[in-house]
Amino acid sequence: MGPIWVENLFFSLSSVVFGNTYIETLASSKADTLHKEICLCTQKLLKRNFELSARQTIKKLNLKHVKVAIDITEDLFWGEGSEYTRASAHEHQLQSWQWVTLAVVDPCYVPLMSLPYRQTDNLDEIVFDLLRYLETLPLKIDLVLFDRGFYHWHIIDYLNGSRRGWGWPYLLLVPENKAMPKYAEQTEDFAYFVHEGDYGKEKSTWKPKTTILVKRVNEKTCWFFATNQKPSIALIAQYRKRWNIETGFRVHDEARIKTKSTKPIIRYFYHLLSFIYLLSWICKKRHSEIPFKLFLWQEQFRDIIYDVKAPT
Repeated sequence: MGPIWVENLFFSLSSVVFGNTYIETLASSKADTLHKEICLCTQKLLKRNFELSARQTIKKLNLKHVKVAIDITEDLFWGEGSEYTRASAHEHQLQSWQWVTLAVVDPCYVPLMSLPYRQTDNLDEIVFDLLRYLETLPLKIDLVLFDRGFYHWHIIDYLNGSRRGWGWPYLLLVPENKAMPKYAEQTEDFAYFVHEGDYGKEKSTWKPKTTILVKRVNEKTCWFFATNQKPSIALIAQYRKRWNIETGFRVHDEARIKTKSTKPIIRYFYHLLSFIYLLSWICKKRHSEIPFKLFLWQEQFRDIIYDVKAPT
């Protein structure tokens, strides 16, 4: 389509982002052409191009030892649900496009990859795919942080690495299930316990173990965490780093490109492209403290195209 067409497209996209409108409304002819080309892509191709951007950002920021987090983000959908959408976690009676996102949360926020999460998908397998991808990146992982929605024994067993010979250092918030009150009763301020669970797979039953950290907040409330690291209050304090991925999601929403399309590959393209804007801003922030919304408004996308490669 040529560099001038692509440059004009990025100008149109910047206006869409800043005006919080739809690409079809602002540039309908460009949208039709773009969507036709996107439909010729595969999910594998989009992931590969985004990986190139993430690797380039890691190199520019000189990231080495990091803490990462995995969490779910969503884009609300007011149409009729399908196998590609899920019930919204925040809005009743609404569907949403959902993605499981891997990001660096310390020393700074950097999105590394985001995978679609459909009704038919297994969340555990998506987490494993992200961790296998994380192995290929030039990073030293100090800690992997999870919210309580990932408290699955299959995930814990994989993180422990009991059948691979090595695991991942993790800290996972535990929901207050039936086993937790007995640990709370034995805790005045801080304590830890070895906890065993089980899950079934391929006609076999596995019984992984984890260490449960208990921190009493007040007389009625305790926090529970699962980990394979040395128990300490300082380790629990590291969990606050996980909130950087939530902050990153809110910033990412500022760059959300709206579309009326219900095609999963187009939705996924725009989802990753919004992260490309975010990666570009993160790289630019090294030289000047510019607010993200102002960055999106400025027509500097010629530099962005060459600074961090966008999916093509």
